[in-house]
Amino acid sequence: MNRRTVFTLTCLLGLLPLASAADSRFQHFITRKGDKLMDGDKEFRFIGANMPGLLLPYDYTLFLKERMTLPTPWEQEDGVKTLAQMNLRVARTWCLAMRGPREQATPWHYILGPGQLNEEAFRALDHLLALGHRYGVRYILSISAAQDNFLGGFGTFAAHRGKKRQEFWTDPQLKQDFKDMVRLILERRNSITGGCYKDDKAVFAWQFGNEMEDAPEAWCAEMAAFIKSLDPNHLIIHTWSSHRPDPARLDPNIDIFNRHYYPGREPDYAALCREETLRLKHKQPFVIGEFGPYVDGKQFTRDNAGAKLREFLAAVEDSGAAGALLWSMYSHHRDGGFYWHQIFTYPAVWAYHWPGFPSADAQDEIGIMTAMREAAFRIQGQAVPPVAVPDAPTLLPIGGVPMISWRGSAGASGYDIERAPKAGGPWKTIAKNVSDADIAYRPLFSDTTARTGQTWFYRVTARNVSGASQPSNVVGPVKVKRVCLADELQDFSRVHAKSDGLKLNNDYNAFYAEYLFRAKGNTNDWLSYKVSAPIESVKVVTFFAKDTADLTLQVSDDGRTFTALQPARIERRLASPPSGPARGQRRTMVEYECAVPAGNRCLKLLWNGPAELDRVEIYEK
Repeated sequence: MNRRTVFTLTCLLGLLPLASAADSRFQHFITRKGDKLMDGDKEFRFIGANMPGLLLPYDYTLFLKERMTLPTPWEQEDGVKTLAQMNLRVARTWCLAMRGPREQATPWHYILGPGQLNEEAFRALDHLLALGHRYGVRYILSISAAQDNFLGGFGTFAAHRGKKRQEFWTDPQLKQDFKDMVRLILERRNSITGGCYKDDKAVFAWQFGNEMEDAPEAWCAEMAAFIKSLDPNHLIIHTWSSHRPDPARLDPNIDIFNRHYYPGREPDYAALCREETLRLKHKQPFVIGEFGPYVDGKQFTRDNAGAKLREFLAAVEDSGAAGALLWSMYSHHRDGGFYWHQIFTYPAVWAYHWPGFPSADAQDEIGIMTAMREAAFRIQGQAVPPVAVPDAPTLLPIGGVPMISWRGSAGASGYDIERAPKAGGPWKTIAKNVSDADIAYRPLFSDTTARTGQTWFYRVTARNVSGASQPSNVVGPVKVKRVCLADELQDFSRVHAKSDGLKLNNDYNAFYAEYLFRAKGNTNDWLSYKVSAPIESVKVVTFFAKDTADLTLQVSDDGRTFTALQPARIERRLASPPSGPARGQRRTMVEYECAVPAGNRCLKLLWNGPAELDRVEIYEK
């Protein structure tokens, strides 16, 4: 079944949120009045977030084909539910990806070339806008970008005409191409709500593109006037993010002044916010389109990140700034857990997940998520309500090895896993408060208490500080064929013994396909496992920075005398991150897998050079 058929069936099953925008929570377009944004006759101020994954496969920087897909309707709704729970009433989606002239078209290329929109991709945007009406979330939609090497920016426009990148700003053909594309987008009729984008109140503002710092004032003025001639309903937010034009020269058709704040570039977010808001007083609303409270070890540390964020958010509120958007947040993944995105500039920082989790304690994720939610209510003059009890999660199918994943519930901090001999119970809890943010792109939990030959039914309950959800759907009967001890090396709690030289590492996860934790060692380091039943097979995943010095895998029946295995191996050279201090570095991923001779209950792994052990799976009979 292809994606379009799935999308159509989803509509027929009633899973899409709206048949028309008549059911919208929005009564007005957001307008501007001097330096204020207005929702009707009331001032509109917000705390929001950038959520690129609402429209794009943001893992494109890792060049992992298996992750290069459009978000599903369920993933989009999970993301928008997250925004609504946090009262983040504006989200920015980044840019609309453009296919390069030599690239093969993909489902996530929104623009195929001059005058060509991708219907499949735009149906995802249709659905997102419809969700905005249901949950009260509006969007800043960036049309293009400066970053051609990412998802196609203004240089990609030029390349389609065989022209140079900088000609985009002055060449008549290229300017017309941009205008033609803008017209197609503004006049597109939403396949779900039935309305045109230019008439859609879920659009908060248009942006020419992301961080297009080279854009001349004359080009911006021309494009702003063109957009306003087609769409007088919507605001335009400036494409510039770092340099500061004279406020006296602000274009009347560009409604919102935009800045991006990051460690190392802006030493004091709070002071700069107050300064820039004051400069724009009575002239133009001010929005911080991106900001990152990232632990860089200098400006932000683990100990001060939360406090500095609160200081900045208070400055946004008391300065009169219109709003600020965190970079960045990601939704749950359709196959369980979350989407992940390493912030390449900083070692141990990745995109945020609501409501925050201990696995991201290095960046104080729980504190940052809590501060964002509190500020989002406060800036709108509202009391901060308790977090809602989560909805029931969806348990995914389970095979003959009871390794369990579920589609998470927005706002859940943990999950209780239950097992029963029959579909109707009695139910026994086998794990409490299991996080779905400890493991990336792999099964979330393995039932190691099951035994081969048994038959079980499973269900999952979500929980947070406000209480527990209703149980999930029941999956079963699961006829257990094997049991798996799975170790993600978040700590050494599953290890039987190890050498002293092994250290835990989760820096620069972009090197490691976004997998989160590893044991880092060198020649003569080792660790071992001991299980209760005979081992049937093993699978081991490792990463190497330079030379590939394969690990030695050994097994034993008594833990004293070991025999070497001869595993099959699959090697995969990963791409280098495209920017930041990690640029130019890369890793080789090697997976080892083999059967184990009968009677062995111990596995030992030996390092023969620098390597990082990422995951161990031991399958018991």
